[in-house]
Amino acid sequence: MKLFSHSSIILPVNDIALTANYYRDKLGFDISFLWEDPPSYAVLNRDDAVGIHLVKSDEALDTSYPRLYIFVRDPDSVYKEYLKAGVKIVEPINDTDYKMREFVIEDINRYKLVIGKGI
Repeated sequence: MKLFSHSSIILPVNDIALTANYYRDKLGFDISFLWEDPPSYAVLNRDDAVGIHLVKSDEALDTSYPRLYIFVRDPDSVYKEYLKAGVKIVEPINDTDYKMREFVIEDINRYKLVIGKGI
């Protein structure tokens, strides 16, 4: 029996509602849980495969390096979806020397998310 089920990253953000709506409207995530009004915590999911939690923080955010690598089955399709949605692409899709096809986006909090798959 496998003991582990899944994992989620927890990102501190200054505005939960604004960020949750961005992930829903631009990145295609579902908002499955909001805690309090105004929200101080949120749970976001995409395709029952990727979970991102948001926690309210009034401190400055450290967005200096990628926070999350999201593995997808078809990075080219996701890339096209995000281009169409107006998502900020900071590194265009490419094949890396470490055998990944990937691209990097930046969310409204300036967090970098890498989207890709092995080749």
